[in-house]
Amino acid sequence: MNEDGVRVTRIDWLAVVPSLRLLEAVHLSVSPRVLTPVILLLLAGSAMMQGPGLIFDALRSQNAVSDTPGIFGFESINRAVGAVKIPESPALILTGSFSEFCFSMIALEVWMLVIGFCGVVAVRSAGCRFCTGTGLGLIASTRYTLQHWLAILVSAVLSGILLSLLGVAFRILCLAGALIHPGITAFISLLCVLGCAVLGMGWLLSLAAIAIDRCDGAEALSRGICYVLSRWQRILVYAAGCCLILWLSDLVISAVFTNAHGLTSAMLGKADSAQVGTSLKFFRDAIHLSIFFCGIAIAYVLLRNIEDGVSLREMDGGKQFAS
Repeated sequence: MNEDGVRVTRIDWLAVVPSLRLLEAVHLSVSPRVLTPVILLLLAGSAMMQGPGLIFDALRSQNAVSDTPGIFGFESINRAVGAVKIPESPALILTGSFSEFCFSMIALEVWMLVIGFCGVVAVRSAGCRFCTGTGLGLIASTRYTLQHWLAILVSAVLSGILLSLLGVAFRILCLAGALIHPGITAFISLLCVLGCAVLGMGWLLSLAAIAIDRCDGAEALSRGICYVLSRWQRILVYAAGCCLILWLSDLVISAVFTNAHGLTSAMLGKADSAQVGTSLKFFRDAIHLSIFFCGIAIAYVLLRNIEDGVSLREMDGGKQFAS
């Protein structure tokens, strides 16, 4: 038996703790190739939040739908479409009226398509840099995304169908459980929340599968959900790591932007202070969302490596990223 002592002079922490590679999302996120589609996503989101509301306000002033009887009344449509937000849509799908269910599904699908197209551009650029160490041009990433529009559409539609089926099952089970015991309804609600979380994380990973491994929509969504179910402990670790990174980056970015706001307000005066604050908040949100997409790309690559034993250089994005 060899009893010679071995002196450890260096530890490859990235190999020992692969989750630490999520920290690379910070420097990947500041690339213009990633920030540009994220900024476009935020601009599109702002337009979508204002456009439907203005349209339904105009319809209301003309009494076009305000007198519609029953569950198709204006107020429910306005809440479901005109003022809908991403976190509110699943809640309206699960508990809203029939009109809220339908229009929330439409609004959520539109949101998912916009996030999907912009997200694939950002994830592909970040994944290329993470896997190969070389950057991929914004035009090449955009062209790739447009070529795979069907995969993004199928992934979003399938996710919406699964969510709607989950909503219908939730309503039926809650109706049956409420007649027996409130505790059964609470348990069903817990399962429904977990189901929504699995679908949401699986869909986000499907965007990375489309961007990095050129999967079609059904395969990408199936792969994402399978990774969530089979490696849920790692998913929780990666999610906690991303949340911690976002929290720490928020502290640093908020401190920098607060000082920048103070300097800019001192030079321009208090009249433009609100506009300056809005602009700085927009850029802060862009950086946060960029870090989030980069974290999705890194988490998918790590899951692919652990689940399927595929090394970074063997990813489809290896030599074919530049194509």
